[in-house]
Amino acid sequence: MTTIKLLDKIHLQKYLYLLSLLCTGKIECAEFEQLFLQILAQDKYWLSGMFDKEIATILDAFLVDIKYYSLDYLYDPDNFVNVNLISTKESGLRSRAEEALNKLEETINICYLPPFIRNT
Repeated sequence: MTTIKLLDKIHLQKYLYLLSLLCTGKIECAEFEQLFLQILAQDKYWLSGMFDKEIATILDAFLVDIKYYSLDYLYDPDNFVNVNLISTKESGLRSRAEEALNKLEETINICYLPPFIRNT
């Protein structure tokens, strides 16, 4: 296991918090996506490749999941068939968010959410 830089832990906090909100159902997937991408667009630390390789790999993989989920191309108010597809994508994104949160917590050796709060 590698030693994680203190700066990585500091810069990761906003993503851990946002992931925890999604995993506990405190925000919807669409709001999560918007906030995550907004934070990322301003995150010079991540965009300049400063994160530890292991953390960057987890975040980059989750970013792909977010882009796959994106409601921009799924939502068509005139096509009700998309409702099932959106629901499937949302549950998949929540599942991938929890997986990413667990991996990040394990990597930096903290627990952001107590186990009893998860899945509530």
